[in-house]
Amino acid sequence: MSQTIQSSRWLPLTPAQFDFWEEFTFHPHQPVSTVAHSLTLRGKINEEALLGALNQVIKETDVFSVQFRLPEVDAMPVQCCDPRQCPEVRIIDLQQRNSAQVVANAMMQGDIDGQLNLLRQPLAAVWLIRFSPEHYAIYVRAHHIIIDGFGMALIEHRCAELYQAYCQKLQAGFPLSPFNDFLYEEQQYSHSEKGQKDRDYWHRILENAPALTVLQKGGEDYGTECLHSDTLLPSSFSQQILTLADSCGIGWPDVLLALSAAWMATHIPDLGSQGILPVWVPVMNRRGYIAANTPSLAVNILPVFIEMNEQETVIVFLKRIAAALHDMRAHSRYRIEMLAADRGIGKGMRYFFSPLINVLPFDPPVFSGCETTREVMASGPGDGFNITWRGRTDCSDLHIDIDAEAGMFKGMDPDAMLMSLTAYLTQLISAKRWDQPLI
Repeated sequence: MSQTIQSSRWLPLTPAQFDFWEEFTFHPHQPVSTVAHSLTLRGKINEEALLGALNQVIKETDVFSVQFRLPEVDAMPVQCCDPRQCPEVRIIDLQQRNSAQVVANAMMQGDIDGQLNLLRQPLAAVWLIRFSPEHYAIYVRAHHIIIDGFGMALIEHRCAELYQAYCQKLQAGFPLSPFNDFLYEEQQYSHSEKGQKDRDYWHRILENAPALTVLQKGGEDYGTECLHSDTLLPSSFSQQILTLADSCGIGWPDVLLALSAAWMATHIPDLGSQGILPVWVPVMNRRGYIAANTPSLAVNILPVFIEMNEQETVIVFLKRIAAALHDMRAHSRYRIEMLAADRGIGKGMRYFFSPLINVLPFDPPVFSGCETTREVMASGPGDGFNITWRGRTDCSDLHIDIDAEAGMFKGMDPDAMLMSLTAYLTQLISAKRWDQPLI
């Protein structure tokens, strides 16, 4: 057999997948782990080419055909790609409907809110919504157990590439990589010298670190809806972030991450009272061609420990945290689920990923001849308190979202947090503050 695992084999779940499987067994009727994106296209649209692109990208995204089963009672679940189970594009024509956008939004939200039985239902759906000959929407929804946000972006960009190729009758470049190739790489890593070195690194890091909170997956309040606040930052804010990042020699996403962590440590007493603040950071885990080209669940979530120093300037603090992030990412393939198991956290439990800071620098796909906007409609479960930054790779179109459980921090709701955080960062990114103490 070649390095590619035969697609007809039943294979074990990855550690990341098993975490979501356990969640499903505790909450089978609660849709807490749905991922959904929508793309709005306006312009001169070739529907035949668009439908062809969608059908082809679904065929290439074989993870959408994954089936799970339990070989016997109380057995561990296994998975297999079955091409016969690939979702078909559902075409929805709303050209004659009043308030068509409202209708479409309600349909998509209803789909997101529906429960997904991992043993009995299709795990993905793809819709093409027609509003007019010059206005379409693409809706893609799946369970988080098979895909993450980066995987969804891969699908969107590949669809745009295929659409252009079909419109111009050209070759469409290389297809997406098979899911089973990704599984093979995951298995290889788990038994590799690199995997052992990464494990040793994390054991050294956690040996003297503050204790990390553990969550019971079966709790009644698991997946409860959080309060939310969001805003679009002005272009001047993005430009100042870029200027500061350039002066520090680090990427602008890490500037936002580090300064957001500093705000947490200094402005929310419940978080910063212990001197060292554990902050959870998602890591894409997409190094290498196969991982970078396969729609799948690869994202990892790992802790970074933030310690404030009253004498540090803004720039010195940023460089120190950027170095810590670099070290963490160098060992980020070692999964948090394995780390939890190593430290005695058993079945039915996991780490409580709060507070969490996520910075997502993604450009929307470019569909030839169209103006395209993307909306992340659902991104899976969130714990406690989350800050999410979304922007293009050049830091433009920068949005911030804050989600927090009701009553989590006395006297502060997400709206108040948003105002406090943006005011704090606006002050620190001003050039006159760079060489002054952070606190």
